[in-house]
Amino acid sequence: MNAPFRFTTCRAGSEPVLKRDIATHFAGELTPAFMKPQFITWKVRSPGFSPPRTLSTFARVSGTSLGLCKTIAEVVDHARKLTTKPVRLHVFPRLTNEDGVEAAEWQRMDALAVEITRELQQAGVQLETRLPYAHGDLILDVIVGETNAEPLFLGHHEHQNSSHTHPGGLPRITLPKDVPSRAWLKLEQALAWRGWDQLDLRGQTALDLGCAPGGATFALLQRGMDVLGIDTGEMDERVLQFAKAQGVRFDHWRTAAGRLNLTALPQEPALLLCDINLAPPEVLPQVARIQEAVQARRLILTIKLNTPALEDRAHEFIDAIRDWAPAPVFATQLAANRREICVCAG
Repeated sequence: MNAPFRFTTCRAGSEPVLKRDIATHFAGELTPAFMKPQFITWKVRSPGFSPPRTLSTFARVSGTSLGLCKTIAEVVDHARKLTTKPVRLHVFPRLTNEDGVEAAEWQRMDALAVEITRELQQAGVQLETRLPYAHGDLILDVIVGETNAEPLFLGHHEHQNSSHTHPGGLPRITLPKDVPSRAWLKLEQALAWRGWDQLDLRGQTALDLGCAPGGATFALLQRGMDVLGIDTGEMDERVLQFAKAQGVRFDHWRTAAGRLNLTALPQEPALLLCDINLAPPEVLPQVARIQEAVQARRLILTIKLNTPALEDRAHEFIDAIRDWAPAPVFATQLAANRREICVCAG
């Protein structure tokens, strides 16, 4: 018999679309149970129903609920009953800021993780720490409230190729004060999600659609990439100064993506980015046209979903991208995303 409850975490403000998405795809089988900001549990209505491991694009983490634990001893007791195989321990905060979790909050998580690790090991629970993660690795999720007095929420999930490896889908990256825009953080989180932050990108070429004022471009230049930026808007002066000082190439074509001369674009760039503030039906045909011409090896696309109607079409847009993007194609809502999702391909 399946466990009777599932859990999901999400960004602040995405609770309504998460509920709509799950209601649409699992009508009558999953119903909301326990809710707090950025966190929802779901009751499985039919004993024979087996939900997929990932419940929604708008759920940063989803898994099987083991309930609330008032003490670490309760966490350990659940873990001992769960499996005899090694488990990975993820301890992360329920409430997260869109500009990144502060260092002091991670210190609180790390101190708790040390305590839980010690108790698990004393109880004979094997902990897996090897890298990289493998498909099917069992992850014990400990979700921590705003204060240490709150009960811990405990759940578990199996790692998949589309999953985050960072606890809670929260890379330890915060938005610096000296970058041109929040696009810097979104790009860095996307790279960390896919493990592309470990690639040596120096000397390779990126095509950045919708580059102004330059947050993502700045991040790529910091990684040693040559960048061709496409945008009618102006770039932040820091981008130009950094490229000149570091000897990396940045070219800015002040034109709309739909008016590009495709024959002049670099062929097979290492990365194609798009963060254009237009609705997907307007943007995606242009990106498909450009990708057909350049054949980029990897894509990072920020898909704007600024209305409930667009949010409810997210799966349609992802499926459309699969028709022309390099495989595999994965989608999630990053911690730094607002009313948008991130699609990575390649």
